Formats: sequence, structure tokens, C-alpha cells
Amino acid sequence: MSVLFDDVSVARGGRTVLHGIDLEVGTGRIVGLLGPNGSGKSTLLRALFTGQRPHAGHVLIDGADVSQLAPRTLARTVSVMLQDSPSEFDLTVRETVLVGRSPHRPPFSRDTAEDQRIVDEALRTADVHDLGDHLVRRLSGGQRQRVMLARALAQSGEILVLDEPTNHLDIAHQLDLMRVVSGLGTTVIAALHDLNIAAAFCDDVAVLDAGRLVAFGPPDTVLTPALVDEVFHVTARIAIEVDTGARAMAFHPRQPAG
Repeated sequence: MSVLFDDVSVARGGRTVLHGIDLEVGTGRIVGLLGPNGSGKSTLLRALFTGQRPHAGHVLIDGADVSQLAPRTLARTVSVMLQDSPSEFDLTVRETVLVGRSPHRPPFSRDTAEDQRIVDEALRTADVHDLGDHLVRRLSGGQRQRVMLARALAQSGEILVLDEPTNHLDIAHQLDLMRVVSGLGTTVIAALHDLNIAAAFCDDVAVLDAGRLVAFGPPDTVLTPALVDEVFHVTARIAIEVDTGARAMAFHPRQPAG
């Protein structure tokens, strides 16, 4: 499924936080949203699953305006992994992941064998199968993050929205999570902080700054030292790994003027 942000602007507290965003994400593409804190990444994601209503413009999924879709239909279409959800931390890991199946069954109905199978698969994929009976509130931050991924996988949407998915994870689990996500074959839009991870796993990156889209395209084209300096206010140097030919960026503080 494709996603189109058509001239999307969002205001909050009387202040415009997104300014006329035009962005198209093709079916099956993985797009990383990059930008400094406060640049509007999470707000743009929320506009997709109607957690934040635009005051101008439209968000379309395969041509259908998300504001016109029934909530259950949207929840079956868009799987969402937000940062920690404290209201659910008194549930066990398995119960939390089962929440992801809610859009696929009538209210107050029992879990089916198919629900249980999908949850088992999601728990294994996110590497938390052995934690099924543990209370989420007793897990480490990294473990909770993987539980949130498992819940999003169990939701089985054709579009996957990830808000800082590698937050709290050690480097091995960061890479494992992105490897899993990149192998799903679904349309993925992820807010990321690590530019090298974005470059390694995303088909395209969209760079936001102060609520405006300043660049969009393949990582090797967009993530230049000049752009990194302008948007992130650090000096970037690009190196090519000898063994793999992969491109990596190293970052340094700007040199003081003069």
C-alpha cells in the first residue's frame, strides 16, 4: 500500500509544527524520517494513523483519505509501534502482544487459534518468546521496545509505522530489529535518529527541519556532509568500508568560529 502526505500542515497549541509536507511513500518502500528533536517526525507519523489531525492537507492510503476510514479499518491497515506505552505495563508480554489482534476480531470476542499462532510468530520474530508470562512493567527498556515491535507485527497491517524503534536497544538488537523490518515486504515509515542505520536499511530518507521537509530521496544522495551540517549542526565525514563497500558517516562537533 502507498502513502501520500498531500500538503499536510499540523498546528498544536496555536503553533504550526508541520508546514505543507508533500511526501509520497511507494508500496513496499522503507522510508526513514530523520531530523533533530522537535523537527516534526512523530507528528507526521501521528497524522498517518489519525493520532494527530492535520489542519490543512490530506493523508491518503492508496488514494483513500485516512480521515474518512473507519477506525477499525485503519487499525487493520496501519500497524503502529510507538515508544513506551505505560498504560499497558500491567499486562504480561503475551497479553500486550494480543492487543495487536484487537482490530481483527469483533469486540468482546475470544482469541482464536489463528490469533494465538500470529502472536507466537510475532513473539519469536521480536525475540521475546521466552518472556511471554513476564509483566511488561518489569522488563528493561530494550525488552519493552521489542515487545512493542511484537505487538505491531501481530497487528498485521500492510503499513508499518515505527516511532524511534531502536530506542533503548543495544546495537545487536538495533540491527536485528531493522533486519526484521526490512524483510517484512510491507510499506514502512520509521522515525529514526541514527543516520547510519537509516542509510543501511532505508530505501529513501525524508529529512525534516523545523516542521519542513528539506530533502527526500535515497540515503546516499540525501545524506551529504553539507546537509548534515545544515540540519544537524555537526561535521560529517564519509568513509567507505574496505570489505563491504558500505558507506558510513562519522560525526564531529563543529569547529569553533575563528
